[in-house]
Amino acid sequence: MRFLKIFYNGKIITLSDSISNATAFATWKDRFFAVGSDSYIKNLATGINENFESIDLCGRTVVPGFIESHNHLSMYATQLLQVDCSCTANQSIDKIKNSIADKTKNIKHDEWVRGFGYDDTMISDKRHLTKMDLDDAAPNHPVYIQHISAHFAYANSKALEIAGIDKNTAQPEGAEIQKDANGEPTGVLIELSAMRLVNRHIPAYSGDQIKNGIIQASEHYNQHGITSIHDGAIGFEGQGSEIVKCYGDLESQGKLSIRVYMTMVEELFCNFFNNGMKTGFGSNVLKLGSVKAFQDGSIQIFTAAVNEPYHSRPDLTGELVIPQKRLDSMIDRYHSAGCQIAIHANGDRAIESVLQAFDKAHKKSPDKKNRHMIIHCQMASDEQIERMRKLDIVPNFFVNHIYYWGDRHTSLFLGPKRTSRLDPLNSALKSGLKFCLHSDLPVTPINPIFSIHTAVNRISRNGETLGAEQRIPPIEALKAYTINPAYCSFEENEKGSIEPGKLADFAVLSENPLEIDPHHISNISVLATVLGGDFVFNRLP
Repeated sequence: MRFLKIFYNGKIITLSDSISNATAFATWKDRFFAVGSDSYIKNLATGINENFESIDLCGRTVVPGFIESHNHLSMYATQLLQVDCSCTANQSIDKIKNSIADKTKNIKHDEWVRGFGYDDTMISDKRHLTKMDLDDAAPNHPVYIQHISAHFAYANSKALEIAGIDKNTAQPEGAEIQKDANGEPTGVLIELSAMRLVNRHIPAYSGDQIKNGIIQASEHYNQHGITSIHDGAIGFEGQGSEIVKCYGDLESQGKLSIRVYMTMVEELFCNFFNNGMKTGFGSNVLKLGSVKAFQDGSIQIFTAAVNEPYHSRPDLTGELVIPQKRLDSMIDRYHSAGCQIAIHANGDRAIESVLQAFDKAHKKSPDKKNRHMIIHCQMASDEQIERMRKLDIVPNFFVNHIYYWGDRHTSLFLGPKRTSRLDPLNSALKSGLKFCLHSDLPVTPINPIFSIHTAVNRISRNGETLGAEQRIPPIEALKAYTINPAYCSFEENEKGSIEPGKLADFAVLSENPLEIDPHHISNISVLATVLGGDFVFNRLP
């Protein structure tokens, strides 16, 4: 193995304040060793050791490895074993029922059938699944299907029976078991507390299944130039301890092709916290990250907490998940202990609740610099953004909504005015606030280049430009997928830019996103991905 490698004849977007116009760099083991011109790097390498590996970039562009700062890799890893109920794979409920029926042919009698990705607003039937639909497809199996938002689920009669859910079941806090006019459950489960009444009865995946899924999922991420992730809610679907163990096993075996910052639901994080571990504990491959909490649901299922009623549902404004006093107490506990918090808040009312709690905690412990994150943060006002800046809170925007749901936000959920303001990236940029972008996979596909394209252009599925004033330059969108998320995990001195001493994580692109027509950014492809100086994906000639 050659420890010294040089990459030359490229266009290097370093994102470094001190290095520009570079065409080459050298790596030594897992770190960048030097960055500069072709002649400088070649002469330097020759002077050190003539036995070095040399890679011609052929004029292609190199960027720091993409950091997916909010996604659910471990959830996606197990979904690879489930029925794909997305509208991409199925145009109708009948097609989904056929897919579920096909699944039952290959499993044991009474074994659970799980599925993911259903979207009631995209399916041709334009409605939610019901227990009757699922009973028709699998009368002898319990069935549990997760909505694309991950804040809704559907269960058939056998699944409801196993969970003990009937007309007399009380509504869980902050959630709803939907019932018909006779009080009977319809099979629709709204928000996490209701979903957990059923999914806690589903048999666990084996460690080998989880590990194989993580390996397969990581390879998919590598193909999109991703070298680091924040796994956004480990424990959300249970098996949190097993997932952490699987990550640890893969790291010790040298089988992780991605760096993982483990964000955990509070119940799981608390186990580590009570044993003296905090945010940042671990290695540069696997690290304990944030405490994850939820303060509202999803805009596209009308459960995000908003100030003004929904556009097509004037009777709804959504609900806060955690009572304010309890939220204040939880945030104060972890903030004062020096732990980072990543809290899900889509609607403006939920964002306000979260900011009030952070403000109270900061006043009690002003010396703590925890770089808390508000996940999704889609409806933040300018006033809320300014408060985030003062508190050093990082909004992690879900800009993919503009493309995937923007047209329906306009016509169904928020109306034109609020939709044009959704994911206010330029407002955050003008305020001087650091921010990130993410895919929330499996909610939307993993593809940083497409997310960057959407942040720059804000074009919907129907070709409409939604909120042109909130578009940002390509360089800022690129930072939101590299150096800014490195800042979120307190690793800006380790990764996020191409500089000597930092981890040699980078991606080779077919075109330069800073020079190409902005409307063509989504056409850029990833040709290679390098993690710690070694190729984890390579399509270079």
